[in-house]
Amino acid sequence: MFIQKEYLSNTVIRLILALILALMIAGCSATKKDEANVTNMETQQANSPTEAEQAKTWTFTDTSGKEITLEIPVQKAVVINRNTAEAIKLLGAAESIAATGDNTIKHNSYLGFDHLPNVGETEQVNLEAILSLKPQVVFTYTNRPDHKLEEKLEPAGIKVVRMNNYLPEQMDTEWELLGKLFGQEERAAEFLEWKHEIERIAAERIQSIDPGEKKSVLALSAGFLNSNGGYRVFPSQSQGGGTGVGEGYATILAGGRDAADLQWDPAEASTTIMVDEEYVLKRNPDVVTLHGTWLGGYETMETKAIDEAFANMLNISSLNKLNAGKDREVYFFHTNFIGSDKRYIGVLQLAKWLYPDRFEDVAPDAYAKEYFEKWLGVPYQGIWSYSFKETE
Repeated sequence: MFIQKEYLSNTVIRLILALILALMIAGCSATKKDEANVTNMETQQANSPTEAEQAKTWTFTDTSGKEITLEIPVQKAVVINRNTAEAIKLLGAAESIAATGDNTIKHNSYLGFDHLPNVGETEQVNLEAILSLKPQVVFTYTNRPDHKLEEKLEPAGIKVVRMNNYLPEQMDTEWELLGKLFGQEERAAEFLEWKHEIERIAAERIQSIDPGEKKSVLALSAGFLNSNGGYRVFPSQSQGGGTGVGEGYATILAGGRDAADLQWDPAEASTTIMVDEEYVLKRNPDVVTLHGTWLGGYETMETKAIDEAFANMLNISSLNKLNAGKDREVYFFHTNFIGSDKRYIGVLQLAKWLYPDRFEDVAPDAYAKEYFEKWLGVPYQGIWSYSFKETE
């Protein structure tokens, strides 16, 4: 009897031990399985795009007032607006540009887009080339090319976004829009803060100038004056009382007074208005600013061509009869630097030439260098503005 009880006790003990061992093995297996599941989940999360990286649909209104829906961030774009091409480069989204146009390669060579297809100037866009590239979106100006662009491209699923990136009252909003479209909101905000700091320098120093002491300025096309002695004016106002063309409105931003009384129609492709010699002589400006893209620029290292062009203008026009010509108060600006996306730097230079005592401690060229080297990431070079007064 005693032996039977002892036998039963041993049997029970062995069963209990076996059960404990089984539970331990099962627990270890479950733990390893859980660890494997966690590892797999972490790997999937690491390999999956974050919510910010995933494309999402966004509806917005472009500068022309058209409502557009796009998947953002934009991955593939054709840009036939060289100002917008430069803005996209500055935002750090250059890899999204599949092709350019609007003489971007010629006038904005520093952007590094020369290896990309060129789809032509705004008046002669190669629609077949654009269609073959199959971009999500094409960026162009509000007033060119005409709406045949939308008629041909949008049925193929290619959206057309119209913005200018050179008219002063639009640029900040357009920068913010581009930042959103390319997923670069923070970069856009940082750049605008830097730009606004420069704009405040001129604004704060000219606000105390008495209106009667402001110099009158006539902004003219350098090319038209050089070709036949004729005058095409960049107006500082647009119809309806709004701000005018960049080259003309820069006069106001720099503390000058527009010598012309013209108003620009934003619907027109041309940004100048032709006037006759009598009109210019009657207005007789204190200062003349000359603007164009055929002189100066990033690749220009010598002033010889600019000096020769000015000598020709004096010879074939009535420039010498104006107060500005007599006093050599004539200044050249490459369009990019006062009529376009870098206006705030050109405005500072013009303000310094108009009122040297007020801007004696300001070095506009330092801001130009910072723009190219910090924001665009390319060496600063070229001739972007030139004073004929300092060379007499």
